[in-house]
Parts: sequence; C-alpha cells; structure tokens
Amino acid sequence: MHIGQIKYLVLFFCFFTACKPSVEENLPIPDYVIPEDSLINFLTDAYLGEGASGINVKNAVGEKYDSVYLFNPFLEHNVSRQRFDTSIAYYSQHPKKLKLIYDQVLDQLSKLQAKGRMD
Repeated sequence: MHIGQIKYLVLFFCFFTACKPSVEENLPIPDYVIPEDSLINFLTDAYLGEGASGINVKNAVGEKYDSVYLFNPFLEHNVSRQRFDTSIAYYSQHPKKLKLIYDQVLDQLSKLQAKGRMD
C-alpha cells in the first residue's frame, strides 16, 4: 500500500468511529443524577427566575426587590445543590445528553415566550 492510501484509510476509519454513537451515551443514568426530564424543568425554571429578577417585571423598589424575587429552584424542585452539581458534572461527561437537555430547555423557553406574546 502507498502511504497516501494508508493516510486515507486511517482518516476513513477515524471518521466512522467518531460518528458511531458512544456506548456510554446509551447507558442508564445513575440514581444519584437528576433525570433528564427533571433537569430540563429545573433549568427552565431557573432561567425564568433569573430573567425575571434581572428585568424587575414586578416593578419592585429598594429593599423589596430582593424579597419579591425570592424564588429558589432548588427548593421548588426538591434538589440539593450537591445533587445538582453532581448531575451537571455527569452530563458534562456526556455532552450529547447535555446538548439534548439544553435544546429542550431552549424549546420550552421559546414556547413560553411565544405564549406570552399571544396573551
């Protein structure tokens, strides 16, 4: 075989092995990790809360501003900060799953935004 042919054969092999779905991506999520659906809802609520506090939609003034936006997604979803951090670390090691989660969060936020414009 010629060196050019070997180079193309190696590139061809690398391309198809890189495109192959990882076996790891198909493994079940450990119990200590927040399930995908729950994490999607948690992140959606967290982004909504952060957005609302950033634009002061309730027109709160002075000292009342902090208490008006007293929304804690950790309490609302019964999730500890440690479990959230562990889950994000897990999903960071599984970027395909993390991308799907964020795609669905963005989809939910877009739907809520569209619904708000229709009202």
